Amino acid sequence: MSAQDLAAAFPSSGDFRSIEAVLRTLSGQASIGIFLSDPEGHTLYLNERLRRMAGLPTTPTAAECWLTALAPEDHDAIVTEWLTATEQARSFSREFRFHRPDGSLRWVMAEAFPLREVGSPPSGYVGMIRDITPRHLALEALHACEDRYRSLAALSSHPILVYADETILFMNDAGMRLFTLPPAPSIEGRSLLEVFPKEFLQDLPLANAVHGTESATPVERQYVRRDGTRLDMELVVSQVSFDGHSAIQVLATDITAQKDAAAQVRRAHKMAAVATLAGGIAHEFNNCLTAIMGFSDLALPLLVPDSRVYGHIQQVVLASKRARDLVTQMLMFGRQAEGIKQPVSLDILLKETLRLLKGTLPDNISLREWIPGATHPIYADPTQIHQVCVKLLAHSELAMKPDGGILEVRLDNVHLTQSTNAQDLPLRPGHYVCLTVSDTGEEVSAQDHRQKVGPLFAHLPDGTQAGTELAEVQRIVSEHGGTVRSTSTIGQGTTIEVYLPAILPPMSMGTAESPQANASDITGQKEFLAERDKER
Repeated sequence: MSAQDLAAAFPSSGDFRSIEAVLRTLSGQASIGIFLSDPEGHTLYLNERLRRMAGLPTTPTAAECWLTALAPEDHDAIVTEWLTATEQARSFSREFRFHRPDGSLRWVMAEAFPLREVGSPPSGYVGMIRDITPRHLALEALHACEDRYRSLAALSSHPILVYADETILFMNDAGMRLFTLPPAPSIEGRSLLEVFPKEFLQDLPLANAVHGTESATPVERQYVRRDGTRLDMELVVSQVSFDGHSAIQVLATDITAQKDAAAQVRRAHKMAAVATLAGGIAHEFNNCLTAIMGFSDLALPLLVPDSRVYGHIQQVVLASKRARDLVTQMLMFGRQAEGIKQPVSLDILLKETLRLLKGTLPDNISLREWIPGATHPIYADPTQIHQVCVKLLAHSELAMKPDGGILEVRLDNVHLTQSTNAQDLPLRPGHYVCLTVSDTGEEVSAQDHRQKVGPLFAHLPDGTQAGTELAEVQRIVSEHGGTVRSTSTIGQGTTIEVYLPAILPPMSMGTAESPQANASDITGQKEFLAERDKER
């Protein structure tokens, strides 16, 4: 319908009462506030909806105006804007608040347009005011919710990333630390591909955004830091509202330690299976050795002592005894009970460990053994003591790489008294078995020219593999009532001493070792070393 059709539908121009009735009916039934004003902006008419909206009295007053209901904080700005619009004969559009007599505030949106005929100045203004309080309260609640979300996300210990349209909108401090990224002001607004590789956030499943019932499926991804460190992460992705716009939230969890622990458990299960297999093989091999040694012992008395066959059978007996020692080590390794202590001959265990080690040492490392003979037994867990020997030897071998050197292993019976304990070892007086492992590796800083003597890992960097291994040695030895002592000297290398309590027969508990016995021990040790060198 055109304007002419609308004009034709009204009565003749002389019947103003009919037109007024139509306008009043429309104004009174309108769902929005309507007002009329003169060209200077003075209010001429307010409909009932605007009165209720602004809290104005039902009975009109002479000076009635919708500007009188403005909130004090908005009054000056809105009045100035309204008067400026009427002076310039232009339209008016603003959001503001009405302060009603009951003390409540109503947010409204006002729009006013000049009434004019073509080529004539405005004859007044017609305005419409809509109540937008529900929408404004919803926006305030949304902003408050987003502020709470930002606060919780910023304080969360889990890394949180929010992005939209391949642009980073937010990342909390935990994410900055985990991904080793620059501070937040420089990260927000950057492209997602500048910070993360494309495959890291590609094809991540989202939760059901329509029903909100389906939870997002965690996805495992690997992230490589700038320093080359690889991290295993679990990512959970969901859709959120951020700054009033739809965005993607990524909640990351570092599961590197969990995966490492799981890998260690798998390795432990494999080692347990290998140990069980080794124990079974050792039992079967031990049965064969029993028959070999038994029949060899039966055959020896039937042979001539000086004959060649007698010598061959003796070699069979000697080889069988070595195999028996090896079976003993396999049984120690393969036993299933953990933490069970028993009398252990450390000299047998150490000799077998060194025999296995010789085949793995590099050519530039020379092994020297000082094991004069049978030492006092110790009351210990064989498997744990075997671990101590292996870890100490591996540490010394590592200290001499890549230049090589001399690896010396010594085993002695030691009797400590109040007067002889000149090294101030934290041990009670008594008999001990001392295992000494020395290397010629340069483990001490060249800037420190004084001799360093102290605890085992006093000079090891925190978190190093060597520090972890030797800390385990310290723990095991301490649980067995012994102690560990380390001595490092510039140009000479490192010597590690392990003291373990010895078990003595009841008859020898009160006897002291004589100087002649000590001298004979030293002579025997020299002869044993000479024999070892000849064998090489």
